Amino acid sequence: MKIDSLIVGQGLAGSLLALHLLERGQRILVVDRDEANTSSKVAAGLVTPLAGARFNLPAGLETRLDYARAFYWNHEEAGGMTFFHHRRIARLFQSAAERTAWNARLEKERERYARFHEPLAIDTRHFPGSFGGFEMKEGGWLDVPAFLEYSRQRLLERAAYAIGRVKSEDVTPGNDGIRWKNISASRIIFCEGWRGNQNRFFDWVPMNAALGDILDLEIPELAHERRIVSGGAWLIPRGSGHFRAGSNYRHRFASETPDEAGRTEVLQKLARLTPVIPRVVAHRAAVRPVIRRSQVFMGTHPTHRHIAFFNGLGSKGVLNGPWYASQLANHLIDGTPLPGDADLANNHF
Repeated sequence: MKIDSLIVGQGLAGSLLALHLLERGQRILVVDRDEANTSSKVAAGLVTPLAGARFNLPAGLETRLDYARAFYWNHEEAGGMTFFHHRRIARLFQSAAERTAWNARLEKERERYARFHEPLAIDTRHFPGSFGGFEMKEGGWLDVPAFLEYSRQRLLERAAYAIGRVKSEDVTPGNDGIRWKNISASRIIFCEGWRGNQNRFFDWVPMNAALGDILDLEIPELAHERRIVSGGAWLIPRGSGHFRAGSNYRHRFASETPDEAGRTEVLQKLARLTPVIPRVVAHRAAVRPVIRRSQVFMGTHPTHRHIAFFNGLGSKGVLNGPWYASQLANHLIDGTPLPGDADLANNHF
């Protein structure tokens, strides 16, 4: 079987890249382990343009955000379904220092920040927010499992999806491409998430994987709140008093199984956001693919030009992923340069 691209992994990174390559007319095959608890399937899928305690707007964020929204809208229309949910975010300051940092940002870049915020109005009985906050515009969340299933169906329609495991030891590089089993491909792209450096071609990439816990909750007292509420923890409204809550980063973990320590940590964070006591309906955990500074890394292997890597989307993957996938697709097909900060060739680990 002869194809253009063999993609290893159908998480968020693999799905985004696959859809972009299909749009470019590529013959592809995506091989996935079809595991239940991957970071993509468990992820909250949050889109928070102003993230972190410093509320930084990275260069090019507006471009990536606009691209992502158009990308998801187009695929929702193509599939006749909804998986991207626009929601404003009630962002509560956790300290006086955060409030000061926010005011300093507005003082320096008021015009640029105007797109992303409005004054906050919130029920202080349920969300005390003693340091204040703001309402973040342009936010939302992606139903990542629904998007992955949509992507899988698109691939199945084209006989471009298979369940299996691609071991790097079984991949043979050649002058014109690679071979794996009965597949000859012009290139292979590894999109393996946190296992990305358990691979003989990319074992030099410094993966700092982090286990994250997410809880499904019932909180009838907050059923009126339709925004995402964030401040140390986050709550995503799912309707009828049901919420999704998280999250944490545990870089040291013995297994990927949810445990009491993770549940307790999320509930403790949530207690600082709201005094209302939730009822836990479900608890899930998965390992995030975190690379240095939670940065996206992609590109071709330094000595094997037919072997490529796309990883590190992390907590901002829903926002940043579509644009980076488009850049990687253009690079692989047309040879256009990759964004310098993300190009493996420009990073010395």
